[in-house]
Amino acid sequence: MSGHEVRGKLARLLRAAEPAESKPSVAERLGARAARTKPCAPALPSGIAREPGSEVLARRAVFEVSHAHGDWRLGEAPGSDPRDIALLACDPALLEVDLARALYLDTETSGLSGGAGTWVFLVGLGSFRGGGFEVWQGFLAEPAEERELLAEAAERIRSASAIVSFFGKAFDRHRLEDKMRIHGIAPPFAGRPHLDLYHPLRRLYGSALPDGRLKTVERALCGVEREDDLPGSRAPAAWFDFLHGRSGELEGVFRHNRDDVLSLVTLAAHLARSRAETRADGSPLPGPPASRARGIAKALAVAREHEAALSWFARAVERGGGPLPAVEERLRLRALRRVSRAP
Repeated sequence: MSGHEVRGKLARLLRAAEPAESKPSVAERLGARAARTKPCAPALPSGIAREPGSEVLARRAVFEVSHAHGDWRLGEAPGSDPRDIALLACDPALLEVDLARALYLDTETSGLSGGAGTWVFLVGLGSFRGGGFEVWQGFLAEPAEERELLAEAAERIRSASAIVSFFGKAFDRHRLEDKMRIHGIAPPFAGRPHLDLYHPLRRLYGSALPDGRLKTVERALCGVEREDDLPGSRAPAAWFDFLHGRSGELEGVFRHNRDDVLSLVTLAAHLARSRAETRADGSPLPGPPASRARGIAKALAVAREHEAALSWFARAVERGGGPLPAVEERLRLRALRRVSRAP
């Protein structure tokens, strides 16, 4: 082998011994391409931040008690007499409810079914504090953070004297309880008075309103007209879009949830003024008066306050409600018999 050939071979060996250039492998190139096409982390709506000393994301909004939600002020709820609430809800446990100390609850979920497959991704909790009304909205930005959100919500509910919701006994409460149990969190609802506004308001006005949806009831009784409201049925899709990097409608979900919580306050105030049929300022209570009279009469009859029930049945007829339905007529006749037998 000539000297020239030896030097060439040596050069080739030296080059082979040198570190290879930092060229990405096929797998690295594919990973980089995937990273470029993966959605970026979506932007959170403004005002959302980590809770102090916690990983829970939440937004807080504070309203003056003079804040008008529809035709009502938030401050009309505190100081309400709970007797009408307990009567119309058919729940003696509500005799001690104080609307100024209650917690107003509304949730947004990824679906209507319960169990592990449904996510409670937004928990709205309202309470009177510091001379105003605060709406706290805990948000699930990552499914992995679900336990932290549920634990925070449980603690807040546990510290409340009572819960106020709309259809919450049948929906919101059970969705929260299901997921809390999965994560080993003790549900906070047992033994705590729970005013579910859907049922007493349905007793008062169900026959006179097109349906029992919150949007229908709040418009008829509190004058709430929502502008650019995102329907609750679109909330799940908005959250799933957020998880995939598209947060376009998420702000609408927060606004919808906040307005739901505010409506709980004004509807609770309305319910507490049912028998008075006037608001705190003396103005007439909104709502179909004949239907309201029948609802109050039925509740009084069930509570065995027979003389008062007969008076309200008479008002219902006088107000143009027409003949009483068969069920109500039976209650009226039973009350009449009880009064006639009284010494």
